[in-house]
Amino acid sequence: MIYKDASKFIHERVEDLIGRMTLQEKVAQLTCANSYGGETVYDTRHGKLKDGIGTISYLNDSLTGDNKKDKETIKGIQKFLVEETRLGIPALFHSEGIAGAQIPGATTFPQSLNLASAWEPALAQKMGEVVKKQLRAYGFKAVHSPLFDLGRDPRFGRIGETYGEDPYLVAQMGVAFVKGVQGDHEIMAAAKHFVGYGNAEGGRGGGEQQVDERRLLDSYCFPFEAAIHEADVKAIMNSYGILNDQAVSTSKWLLTDILRDKLGFNGLVVADYGSITHATLRYRVAEDHKEAGILALKAGLDVEQPGNQCYQHLIKAVESGELEEAYIDNSVRRVLETKFRLGLFENPYDDGDFFYEIKKAENVELSREIAEKSMVLVKNEDNILPLKKSLKVALIGPASDTKTNFFGGYSSVGSASTRSSDFDKSEEDSFLRMLYTGAITDDKESLKSMGIEFDDQPTPEQREIIMNMIRQNLASEDSSKRVYKTNEEFVQMFYPDCKSVKDVLEKELGKEHVLHAKGCNISKPIDRGIEAVKAVVQQADIVIAVLGGKESMIDPEATCGENKDNHNIGLENSQLEMMAEVFKLNKPVISIIVDGRPLPTPLVSEYSKAVLYSWLPAQSGAEAIMNILTGQKNPSGKLPVTIVKEAGQIPMYNSRLPLYVEMNEWAEYIDPTQNKPLYPFGHGLSYTQFEYGDLEHDRSVQVDGELNILFKLSNVGQIAGDEVVQVYIRDRVSSVARPVKQLVGFARISLDINETKKVSFKVNMKQLAFHDLNMNQVVEPGNMEVFIGASSQDIRLKGTFEIIGEKTIVERKAFSSNVTITEL
Repeated sequence: MIYKDASKFIHERVEDLIGRMTLQEKVAQLTCANSYGGETVYDTRHGKLKDGIGTISYLNDSLTGDNKKDKETIKGIQKFLVEETRLGIPALFHSEGIAGAQIPGATTFPQSLNLASAWEPALAQKMGEVVKKQLRAYGFKAVHSPLFDLGRDPRFGRIGETYGEDPYLVAQMGVAFVKGVQGDHEIMAAAKHFVGYGNAEGGRGGGEQQVDERRLLDSYCFPFEAAIHEADVKAIMNSYGILNDQAVSTSKWLLTDILRDKLGFNGLVVADYGSITHATLRYRVAEDHKEAGILALKAGLDVEQPGNQCYQHLIKAVESGELEEAYIDNSVRRVLETKFRLGLFENPYDDGDFFYEIKKAENVELSREIAEKSMVLVKNEDNILPLKKSLKVALIGPASDTKTNFFGGYSSVGSASTRSSDFDKSEEDSFLRMLYTGAITDDKESLKSMGIEFDDQPTPEQREIIMNMIRQNLASEDSSKRVYKTNEEFVQMFYPDCKSVKDVLEKELGKEHVLHAKGCNISKPIDRGIEAVKAVVQQADIVIAVLGGKESMIDPEATCGENKDNHNIGLENSQLEMMAEVFKLNKPVISIIVDGRPLPTPLVSEYSKAVLYSWLPAQSGAEAIMNILTGQKNPSGKLPVTIVKEAGQIPMYNSRLPLYVEMNEWAEYIDPTQNKPLYPFGHGLSYTQFEYGDLEHDRSVQVDGELNILFKLSNVGQIAGDEVVQVYIRDRVSSVARPVKQLVGFARISLDINETKKVSFKVNMKQLAFHDLNMNQVVEPGNMEVFIGASSQDIRLKGTFEIIGEKTIVERKAFSSNVTITEL
């Protein structure tokens, strides 16, 4: 058979296989089996998987903590598909990977906002390579990562999963991660969420978005377009929500006209969990699940996930003449082509030694390196840091003696107690629906004995009672399968070397120099907690406050995460009340913010001597924090987002359109203190000082040419350090309004004491392409300004140049500049 012959071209293999498939087998390739414990899929394989399956969701409730058992379950499911179904088509098992492989014991990495704060794409690529090896060694050949959403609203619960606010920075970090995780056709990455998901009105993830097509193409689509053409990303996941009044999951305009025809994507489009059902259950653009499935498939959405609530009806739709089979064939081709390119037919099982991979010391070192390079020191008054070891320290705050707060909601730790059904946003979870149907029919008498009586259907109140009973039973069964009970126990079991800030501080300074009082929980006070804090502060020379929130989709104390959008973008009141009392004691305070969101901290920022954003630094987070505080590592992170002062300022982001004559003016609020952000995009301090000088650049550049920029960077301080240099360009006059500053290049540069390096950038003018009044993508001639600095506001060098020639229509933008660092 041609499709089993690896020597044949992929196109030949695909067409041969499609020609052998029944309609049922084709549709099966467009659906997903949700594991719900893994064994459920395995135990029902003869019925559920008899026609094969496209993908299999094997998320956290599948992972019992017994890795050998879970790996065997994956292998058993795949073995059935390969050896016992008619055509032997293997499934594509998928997991998550933005903070490391979502597997117990796999290396956990700082979350995406950390990576972006490091401004070093090479780190993202190295991380992706580790994630790839660990996923493949477990049996996964697909990963639902990374996010290419722009993070411009701190109310959005998942902003910590983004690479920040700027399209260029997001593209650079995301492309690097995709290159690392996909390798040489080894893993299928899924760039998500196409498109605009993170920027819904009010910060409500998956809500309504109104974005004009020019902004959509020039800003929100740019990172995806870069991933398509720079990293050959194999899959793209649609977003939840409504964009310009269209449900994204059923929008041909978005999923075909823009994604495929305009952006040039020819890979696989997979559904975010339950998003197709939203067309009927939420947005009411489809009459029922069948119509939603037909609309989504015709729009260009190839695979429904995590089940088949809608696509199961495609068979009848073809048989009734409502859908042409050609639509199904087109999507099946993309599924099969992906599987062939991944070598799944030749090697459908795990590839590598998972237990060897997770023991590599260099992986832990990489995680710590990312954590250290991503921490952003935004204030250091009187050079209070680095910390002097002779001091007696009062350690306070809800994150001062905890480990789980260091991990993101999509990390193995953050999602340890999360069920696959928690990821499913279908509203009508097929598994729960099945159990509910069984309960009100087969178990009707049992319900009656419990006082739940009904004739035909339960009342809404009774339905809720029954559903709660089902959920409780599932939770009970689930925990009985797991070798751990809580996230804290999970950390102790799989990451025993993970430390709290208290652990590392006591080791570094000696227990006798550390006085600890938690003071409060994340969002609730502790009885006499503030009194305990005041007592230790009064005895101390200096205070270290470890503050922030909790990212999780299920934790009761969660302040952010999926389905956890939060209108309060600052610290919770319990922490603010504690800190207000601490500041009254007039002791120097160092505040550390541990959170997935860019929390504005006006009170803390004003009265603390130093403020450090650590974001979510993962398993080596405490050591990384301590290395920064003590000066063993020089802080070098830069903000990938603009940090506002309060929610009323949203949105504030660097590449905004001009409002006033002066480019650094943001608003005209009555209160002048609200007219600028708390901290600007790109800001971050060091323990040393850098000087920029000797700028040289082209004075004119052809519309199809490159701008050459050359300058010198010197370390004039007392210790070695890294500086992140940033290059921005401003169009002085254009046919449509353009950003006040457009980030076009950056580089992280290491310098010893008194060392100087020459830095040169080549900026392709196609990086400046935009859609004009006629919606043509063009490069326009005209006068431009170039800015080079340590942040978007801390500009050290300026220049002007002219783009000369005729206005030129370009098919594709340039996605990155080239930088060369030369030692002098």
